Amino acid sequence: MTTWAEKYRPRTLDEVVGNPTAVAELRRWAQSWGRGVPERRAVILQGDPGVGKTSAATALAGDMGWTVVEMNASDSRNADAIRKTALRGAVLQTFSRTGEFLRASSGGRKLILLDEADNVFGREDHGGIAAIVQMIQEARQPVVLIVNDYYGLTGRSTSFRRLCKTIKFQPVNASAMKNVLRNVAVKEGVDVAEDVLEVLVERSAGDLRSALNDLESIAVGNRELRGQDTQALGYRDRERTIFGALGEIFRSGDAGRARASVRDLDETPEDLILWVDHNLPYEYRDPEDLVRGYEALSRADRYLGRTRRRQAYGMWSYASEMLSAGVAVARRGRFGGGQLQFPGYLMQMSRSRAARTARNSLARKLGRHLHSSAALVRTEILADFLALYREDREFQERMTADLSLEDKEVAYLLDEKEDSHAVKHLLERAAKVKGAAPAAGAAGLHAYDEGDSDEA
Repeated sequence: MTTWAEKYRPRTLDEVVGNPTAVAELRRWAQSWGRGVPERRAVILQGDPGVGKTSAATALAGDMGWTVVEMNASDSRNADAIRKTALRGAVLQTFSRTGEFLRASSGGRKLILLDEADNVFGREDHGGIAAIVQMIQEARQPVVLIVNDYYGLTGRSTSFRRLCKTIKFQPVNASAMKNVLRNVAVKEGVDVAEDVLEVLVERSAGDLRSALNDLESIAVGNRELRGQDTQALGYRDRERTIFGALGEIFRSGDAGRARASVRDLDETPEDLILWVDHNLPYEYRDPEDLVRGYEALSRADRYLGRTRRRQAYGMWSYASEMLSAGVAVARRGRFGGGQLQFPGYLMQMSRSRAARTARNSLARKLGRHLHSSAALVRTEILADFLALYREDREFQERMTADLSLEDKEVAYLLDEKEDSHAVKHLLERAAKVKGAAPAAGAAGLHAYDEGDSDEA
């Protein structure tokens, strides 16, 4: 059964409710494809859930006569899925509605739509971000990335800001939302009182989709909706991103709002303090505001220190108070107003974590090969192994084959990116070595000698 939100989804850009500036920008970007492949082949549609980002993208395709190739990143979150579907679709000229790829002469352009693109990360999404960047770089077709958390995507790779145009969608205003709800109710034969519409709009916080879902849920079996009918709606927690919370802390000047933003946030104070610390000097330009802000931050840090030393997690509430309300009321002057940033420390830790994972995996494999512990390999063997691996082409090929090294381990040894040409080429050479000498692993590292090898 089709929901009302889907049933009344806009079919053209003129039907998109709210955000006229964003819609106009999106239309101009699409029209630039009529003059060939533009410099920015992809656009990021940024905004909270339910503000019309995906609807605008599909409506754009309808206006332009483009077929849509859609992927949801939260369902197909890995590099292979993106490469097979989105990358292939972005590079090839066009495809049929049945999914068969066609030559340009057989059809028009298509829109590559990657929804929830900010969800392509984590252990199960190995290589997904790199695959999206590659897709954009090689695209011969328009690409749209839909994100709720802009920095959740761009914080993973700076390439997105360089390669993509960014268009921000704002929450739908109350008046426009009320008109949509009223019109849908009329079409569905439901008489809705004005106070019901006001409750639905207020609860939605600019999310038109959730307002339509709420309207539909209380209209089931009812032809008339009055104030008491809204009591059937349970309270819906609205997900708040870290950047939304930071915006309240730095820019609201309201202790209550800042405190509430942290309370609804799925972040520990130990993580939040890194975000606040990184963005504070960019947001508070007045030296006195900075002093007061860092005093609050310092107090939060002391509470966190006591938490760690004494295992007294009740101190977290005091740290959260200083990080939110304390920092918020520290500002007396104007705030910076720039883009909030992903902490460099967290980004470096993310990268170093990947390197440590590759190192530990390599140590385990080498330890099994040498009948030694992984700890011994890391402390006494790995440094010499790494130096020899980088200097000796034949040793590279033999060890990559014998140890069945994966791309992440080879990338660690070569100090290259996993998708680099050097890593791919070495893995291909090692596969040939392994195919030519399947028993080579029996001799392994102990038997390796430059004069004994038959491999070039």
